Amino acid sequence: MKKLFLLIAVMMGIACTARPYTAAHETYDSRYLVENKSKTQVRIHRVNQISGSGLPDDCPLVLKVDGIDVVGLQQNQFVDLYLPNGEHSLSVKFKCALTEWKKSVTLVADGATQEYETEIGVAGQYRMWRTK
Repeated sequence: MKKLFLLIAVMMGIACTARPYTAAHETYDSRYLVENKSKTQVRIHRVNQISGSGLPDDCPLVLKVDGIDVVGLQQNQFVDLYLPNGEHSLSVKFKCALTEWKKSVTLVADGATQEYETEIGVAGQYRMWRTK
């Protein structure tokens, strides 16, 4: 039984790493996606994980900037945002979510590149945190 459990755990690990790290392609509003050296670059990466992996491709994790739907993130996709300096709100929520739950963070765009990761927890909670 232990060998079977170990085999399943290894196979799940391989499945999670099989999807390449790619740029998001489902764009809703491109105002923050145009590269601009005078703005702050912020990269958001949706972690590759088992939670949420059973959802169809038409149910991405939608990233909002200041309340505006910007891009839909599938597993292990990223987006580079270019935000004007100042305070901004980032939030994520599944497009097909039945609840109003979401995760929001406030960031201060100050000219220095920033990076965030986001995911869905095992209990269905959204998470987002700064990594750089």
